[in-house]
Amino acid sequence: MKIVRLETELLRVQLPRAVSLPTSQDPRSTKDVDVVLARIVTDGLHVGLGFTYSFGGGAAIRSLLDSAIAPILTGEDPTLIERLFLRSQHELETVGFSGLAARAYAAVDFALWDLKGKAANLPVYKLLGGYRTKLKAIVSDTATPALGTKAAVKETRAALDAGAAGVIVEIGTADPDIDADRVRSLREAVPEGAWFEISANARYDFSTALWMGRMCEEEFAIDGFSDPLRADDADGLKRLLDRLEVAVSAGVLADRVEDFVRLLDRGGLSAVRVDPLRLGGLTPARKVAQLAELKHVAVCPVRLPEIGAHLAAGCVLGRVCETVDWFAELFTGGPKFHDGQFVVPDAPGLGIVVNESYAKKHRV
Repeated sequence: MKIVRLETELLRVQLPRAVSLPTSQDPRSTKDVDVVLARIVTDGLHVGLGFTYSFGGGAAIRSLLDSAIAPILTGEDPTLIERLFLRSQHELETVGFSGLAARAYAAVDFALWDLKGKAANLPVYKLLGGYRTKLKAIVSDTATPALGTKAAVKETRAALDAGAAGVIVEIGTADPDIDADRVRSLREAVPEGAWFEISANARYDFSTALWMGRMCEEEFAIDGFSDPLRADDADGLKRLLDRLEVAVSAGVLADRVEDFVRLLDRGGLSAVRVDPLRLGGLTPARKVAQLAELKHVAVCPVRLPEIGAHLAAGCVLGRVCETVDWFAELFTGGPKFHDGQFVVPDAPGLGIVVNESYAKKHRV
């Protein structure tokens, strides 16, 4: 089997609710997201489907796929996923793989895994290890600074009623007192027993993160504090872990496997948050998951449940998956809630199909 061509498509999709962009100390909001679909066409029976998204920059991502990545793939054996990743990473180093190039290649990597699953008549999570079929899903976009507190409470309750096991409350604005007030209001609104976590999205400095962590421990009884500091603030994170009792996770903005090596070697983390888009696909993300397992640290994929559910279900310590409903109309299939559990699709490949009529309406 050989790759004949790479087909791409650019869409602009409106999100069901506003989300905050991860800009330091000033989380701006948006409701529009660029989605780039990637289809790997082979001389065989199957077509691999992948996708990536960005808040702006979709045209640049598509251009990279068409002009720089497609020539690397054409004529290659699509089952050699690791080889294709390394070759693409090396050839794209001239533009800097981390960033847009990684986000672009992620769509290809997802499509290669989708194709491999279809050829084997197996879902991707089984190719990755197949450790479980059901996950706990934590909703991560219903309580961001982009939403007012009343709207956040309403959206979070609706997600919990639909089957989510808990919520991640995003903080990290320029005013930590306002952050604390939002956490207090949502803590009162979320039913007892639901997972309740806060995330600063790597926006805080050390003193603010310590103050917020201690307040949440003492007053709000949170279950976790994710990404309080930048991933490259090694000293600050170590000091913070030494001073807080609450479980701390990190990794949301890490864009290389080596970043996670340093995070995990430091010790003290309860979980790593892995974003396959930032890393360049499932191929590097599964390496992070395997490394985390060796360190006895849980793995939590960041948003993107169409991909993250397969990653989490495929590894031993991937019990939880963040979830958003951003692309519920764009794709049919994918993970679904059933009896309070997030069930991974058992269809071959990623188990998702593009809703062509919806895609047609949103083409750029």
